[in-house]
Amino acid sequence: MAYNVSADLWFQYFNEDGPQIWILTIAFGARSAWAILGIVFNIGLIYVTICNNSLHGSCNILLAMESFFATTMNATYLVSFVVVVCGLRFIRYQYCFPIIILPGNVLGNCAQMTMVFTGLERLQSVLFPIWYKKRSTKTNISLASLLLVGYSTYQFNIYYIAYQDNMDLMVSCSTTEIIAGKMAAQMNVNGYTLSAILMGTYTLIWVLVFKLRVTAKNVSEKNIRLAKSLMFIIGFNMVGVFIKCIGLFLFQYVTVNVFVNANSPLLYLMRSAHSKPVGAIIAHPRHLRSTEYRTRFNQHFPWLQKLVGKNTVVTTVSSVQSMSSSTISKLRQNSKQSGGANATRTFGNINFARVVQRSVA
Repeated sequence: MAYNVSADLWFQYFNEDGPQIWILTIAFGARSAWAILGIVFNIGLIYVTICNNSLHGSCNILLAMESFFATTMNATYLVSFVVVVCGLRFIRYQYCFPIIILPGNVLGNCAQMTMVFTGLERLQSVLFPIWYKKRSTKTNISLASLLLVGYSTYQFNIYYIAYQDNMDLMVSCSTTEIIAGKMAAQMNVNGYTLSAILMGTYTLIWVLVFKLRVTAKNVSEKNIRLAKSLMFIIGFNMVGVFIKCIGLFLFQYVTVNVFVNANSPLLYLMRSAHSKPVGAIIAHPRHLRSTEYRTRFNQHFPWLQKLVGKNTVVTTVSSVQSMSSSTISKLRQNSKQSGGANATRTFGNINFARVVQRSVA
C-alpha cells in the first residue's frame, strides 16, 4: 500500500510550527547526551581489554564485543538530533535505512545476542569448572562470531524486506522507528524469543550463583561481582523496555486523539527517548563492581577516579609476581632483619606478607 503523508498524523503533528520543535529537540538531545556517555565508557572498556593481557579471557572478549556493538548503536542516536537541529525534523526512510538499520538495529541486536553468549559462558564456568579451564578461548570466540554473522544476516534480510514497502515513509531517522510492515509478526517473534532467552539465561545464573549452595560454593568472588554487574545491566535494560512498551501502549490503545491530548509530548518523550540503556552505559556497572576492570580503568584513565569518587588501589598476585628481583630481595631482607612485627608494618599486614613469600618461592 502506498504511503499517504496526509494520513500520517504523527508526521503532521510534529511537522507543524509551534512547541513541537522543542519537544523533538529535548527528546533527541537528552538521548544523544546519554548515548555519548555510553560511547565514552564502552570505548574505554574496549581499550582496556585490548591493552591488558589479564583481560584477554573468553568472557572479557565477549564483553568487549558487546561494548563495540553498543557503541555503533549509540552513535546512530545522534543522527535524529542532527536532523532536528538542521531544521529538517523528518526525512524519507529511504535515506535513513543505511544509517539506522545496519549499525543501529542489526548491531544493536548483536549486542543483546552477545549478552546471551556472555551468560552462557558464565554458566559453563559454574556448571563445568574443570572443562571450562581446559577449553580454547579462540574456539569459543570464533564460534560466537560465526553465530553473530549468521544472526546479523538473518536480521538484515528481514529489515530489508520491510523497507522495500515503506521507503517513502517520513521518519526522524531514529532506531526506535523500526518500520515492520508485513514483517511485523516475524520481528515480534524474534524480539520476544531473544528477550526470553536472555532473561532465562540470567535467571539461571542468579539461581546457580546466589541460591543453589552446591554450585554457589565453587564460584569465585570475581565471578560473583561480574554476575551482579551483568544482572544489573539486564534489569536496567528491562526497565527501559518497559517504559517504551507502556508509551507505545498508551499511544496506540488508550489515547483516542494523541495530537490533541495534553499528554502527547510526554508520550513522545517516552516513545523516543528510550535508547536501550543496556547499550548506553554498559561499561559503567562493570567498572564499579569488578576489581580487575576498576583497576585497569584507574590505570589507563586516572581522571575517572575523580568522576566516580573512588580511588581504589588493588594489589593482585599477578602484580606481585611482576615485581623486579631487586625489589623482592629488599623485601626479603627487610623481613628477616625486622622480625614478625616489623614485617607486618613493612608489608601493611601479615596476609600480604604471606602472599609475597608464596609468589616468590
